[in-house]
Amino acid sequence: MDVPISALYLQLDKNINWEYMTDPSNEYCLGIDNRQCKVSMGKVLGGSSSLNLMLAVRGNKHDYDEWAQLTGDNSWSYEGMLPYFNKMENFANDWIEYNDTYHGFQGPVHINHERYRTPLVKAYIKAGKELGFPSGDYNGPKQTGIHYVQTNQINGERMSSNRAYLHPAKNRKNLIVSINSHVNKVLIDPQTKTAYGVEFTKHGKKIKVMAKKEVILSAGAIASPKLLMLSGIGPKKHLEKYSINVLQNLPVGRNLMDHVVYGGLLFTVNKPVGIVISDLLDPKNPAVTDYLYNRTGPISTVGSTESLGFVNVDNFDDETDSPNIEVLFASGTFVSDAFTHEVFGINGKYWTDFFADKLYRHGYTIWPILLKPKSRGKILLRSADPNDKPRIIASYFSDPDDVRTLIKGIRLAIKLSQTRAMQQYGSQLNDRVVPGCEKYEPDSDAYWECALRTYTLTLWHHSGTCKMGHDDDKSSVVNTRLQVKGIKNLRVADASIMPNIIRAHTNIPTITIGEKISDMLKDEYGY
Repeated sequence: MDVPISALYLQLDKNINWEYMTDPSNEYCLGIDNRQCKVSMGKVLGGSSSLNLMLAVRGNKHDYDEWAQLTGDNSWSYEGMLPYFNKMENFANDWIEYNDTYHGFQGPVHINHERYRTPLVKAYIKAGKELGFPSGDYNGPKQTGIHYVQTNQINGERMSSNRAYLHPAKNRKNLIVSINSHVNKVLIDPQTKTAYGVEFTKHGKKIKVMAKKEVILSAGAIASPKLLMLSGIGPKKHLEKYSINVLQNLPVGRNLMDHVVYGGLLFTVNKPVGIVISDLLDPKNPAVTDYLYNRTGPISTVGSTESLGFVNVDNFDDETDSPNIEVLFASGTFVSDAFTHEVFGINGKYWTDFFADKLYRHGYTIWPILLKPKSRGKILLRSADPNDKPRIIASYFSDPDDVRTLIKGIRLAIKLSQTRAMQQYGSQLNDRVVPGCEKYEPDSDAYWECALRTYTLTLWHHSGTCKMGHDDDKSSVVNTRLQVKGIKNLRVADASIMPNIIRAHTNIPTITIGEKISDMLKDEYGY
């Protein structure tokens, strides 16, 4: 699990992945099995940080200033959050210039650049500069640009929240971790509306744990709303449908946001400069030896992802640093091996007809990612049984502006592939027509809309389902102290509290929410 190149393959292990699925749709995920996007969530110590892509991104300063404006609490502004980003970080980077003000050097989460770079990513950074995009520290004063990735690694290995926080604290007397334990609900006194414990099942036995002070849910943007609803907190009509006693009528599960991705851009090259898994395993290739002895080489790259770019596709010259598209660059592709497409559930026909003839060809992927979606989905209960997975109504592309913006992201990716820097390797876009889109004129907006509704992917940045807001905000679930409204001694601290999605991969911001609530608790209880 700690070997970076294996990150995507971890999603195939049902022992560590909850394997959620979106509800079937006729509007998106059309090229995915059963028209259901696969949603990976960590079912292991460290949660999703133990099987994600280890991409360390804080987000944009405007995101947090927006949180402060929406909630009326300036402590959630970028200025208020920066000390917590620095507190959690142990930054070790001599590959780029950076400003010390924006980084911490003694925190538990080690953040570095990757220890290996392919010729392809070096060319890609030059491609960005050809189009006028700078390269530097996207976690510093300005996010816009085409950058090398920063990653939560230590010595070429994964730095999960488990490794960063639980391992150093494992001998504390006040820490008890119960594994193989499935939470059923929060225990709440219906008269006083006070949370007093949690019920969970372990080895077939129901166990109750009582709280001396509070219960804090950190189960993520899918499971936290599910647990609240099972506990009687949520939309009244929805809970009554399953005969759940309603203790507090709140919009739990609403406001679901995610970063939707177009996964159909495959570029091939004419030189062996990418990452092909079968090549790495060739005994003549030093890749395995480089990693085993030095923790470097292509195996130290995070699932072959090497660059993140942040661009306002409506205005390349935007001076306000307000990107709306991320372009994620990987020197591996769906044809680098015979399994990666299965991680995302790409249907056999849609794999064979579009990708399979390029199997084991060297190339690269650019995934345009919609950073500020306007579409909103929801999480619903499937039943009152805690063992049933919740329904995920993703509602991708329900707002037409999301389609417009993502098509511009696709065109930016193609433009990057056509630069002199990428053409030195004979970069060429896959010449196949997306299955089901044959009736549309190639390269038209209608064609690309059909394509993105076909190869719809998610990088599992679900958020917002227990929305934070000010006391009078009826669309919110928790206040700015992360306390569930109308319920005493119950808080939520994870990506579900985000009022608006951030321009970031959600792992680092979620850890920072944890750092912030820890200070809140110490302040409230006098530690």
